[in-house]
Amino acid sequence: MSDNMKAQKGIALLLSSVLVMTLAACSGGNEENNASSTASGSAPASGSPSASASAPADPLGAYSPPIEVTAVRSITEGMKFNEGEAIDNNVWSRAYESELGIKVKYDWTTPAAQYDQKLNISIASNDLPDITPVNAAQLKRLVEDDQLEDLTSLYEQYGSELTKKIMGEDGGNAIKSATFDGKLYALPNMSSGIGQTHVLWVRTDWLEKLGLPEPKTMDDVVNTAKSFVTGDPDGNGKPDTYGLGINKDIFGFYAAMDGFFNGYHAYPNTWVKDASGKLVNGSVLPETKTALQKLQEMYKDGLLDKEFGTKDASKVSESANAGKLGMYYGYFWNVGWQQDGKNADPKMEWKPLPLPTADAEPAKAQVPFAISTYYVVKKGAENPEAAIKLLNFDLEKLWGATAQPDVYNVDKNGVATFSFALLYGEAPRKNLDAHLNVVKALESNDPSPLNAEEKLYYDNIVAYRGGDVKMWGNERMYGPEGSLSVLQGYSSNGNLVDDAYFGAPTQGMTDNKATLQKLQLETFTRIIMNGSIDEFDKFVTQWSDLGGQTITDEVNEWQATQ
Repeated sequence: MSDNMKAQKGIALLLSSVLVMTLAACSGGNEENNASSTASGSAPASGSPSASASAPADPLGAYSPPIEVTAVRSITEGMKFNEGEAIDNNVWSRAYESELGIKVKYDWTTPAAQYDQKLNISIASNDLPDITPVNAAQLKRLVEDDQLEDLTSLYEQYGSELTKKIMGEDGGNAIKSATFDGKLYALPNMSSGIGQTHVLWVRTDWLEKLGLPEPKTMDDVVNTAKSFVTGDPDGNGKPDTYGLGINKDIFGFYAAMDGFFNGYHAYPNTWVKDASGKLVNGSVLPETKTALQKLQEMYKDGLLDKEFGTKDASKVSESANAGKLGMYYGYFWNVGWQQDGKNADPKMEWKPLPLPTADAEPAKAQVPFAISTYYVVKKGAENPEAAIKLLNFDLEKLWGATAQPDVYNVDKNGVATFSFALLYGEAPRKNLDAHLNVVKALESNDPSPLNAEEKLYYDNIVAYRGGDVKMWGNERMYGPEGSLSVLQGYSSNGNLVDDAYFGAPTQGMTDNKATLQKLQLETFTRIIMNGSIDEFDKFVTQWSDLGGQTITDEVNEWQATQ
């Protein structure tokens, strides 16, 4: 399962525990905005292909007469609709027709697990609808096969102020990743890289019980884990607690080791620059070996679950909710998974901390390139600009001045309506900015400047402070000492390491990435579970021989063109 799929699964689980946290997670995993865009209105000619390429366009103007566009999409596991509704009949589809004059007709839909296979058949047979969500590899193939509409001038003409603001908040890398030979061939599903950085979640009630300080160094992490195992923090007189959570995939979004490795200045699964300015993969650098050796020592000392190799993130979360786990690394919104535990035991207290470091240098959190989905338009589509107008509308209703999060994000029935939108995206800083705005409103006791989403967080924090424990997670994310304050600290202090590669998959990646990922997981798991640390050196050689060197050469060729 990819990290992106895990994050989607995490969002689904989060929905079932705390409704408001859906706004952060589905916003979350991704992250952040307040800008406005042009209000909707009738503009009969603005969407028509006969309009001049240089004529001003209303980004949200309705087609008159209405038009029909075709599309395909996946249906995620657990997607729920209100009674009588479906993917082609819901709040979004109805709004597309009534406010944009666009009827979306789905040629087909399929479960998410089968989407890529079915879409690849369509690509091979040159049988695309007007609008298609694709991954980076599919985008590259479609561009090479000349199956896509050039959106360069249409994006400039029809893209709303809000859309362009959101698309540019990562420094332009998202748009660059969809640009080939100077032409824009796709609209990125904008997301937040910084929202996928790690914090260290710690049971501070256990710290207080055992008289321990908050961990600031990697030695502190190890010693705290040891105390959580040997000090009987749950008070039941049994040796049944774990110091540090770890899931079977080792890396990812919950109880994963990305943040642990970052504490040793290692950045696995990330392309970083070496001293000469060349791009190298962090998985094969010496710092990664150092972190693995420390995990091996912790495993040997019983500080990790001996059976971690069989337990996914949800299983580790069950241990945390049951009061058997004291620390884990993960995303800012992972506290949502601990709400059930807090409800059952109000004395349980988790606090997010900045990544501890192994030495005098601050730990820097690795930031993945956050774009995994793109929206493309079939070459020759009658109304290619419709995709841009749909994206304008989606971003406006989710994050703009006229946003209605209680309608278009999660409705009053708890239905995740955001998942019905054909196109999706969010500003990388949306949640960070929401945190800053909410904290300011709490300090001034004045929520009037907040937008609808921010006001919801504010109200829920006030409710928690008034005694409603079910709103605890809002405080832990958006409050003054919440997880977003940790991420804001990374940003303010420059303690971030961005993935330096944001291009389309190279041929070497297409041919060898799965093999290399399997090799890495198997090797790292063996090392942690008391294998020889010398296996790492063998892994580096194998990684290079099995395609890693080819990929490294390709990535550096790409860098030379930037």
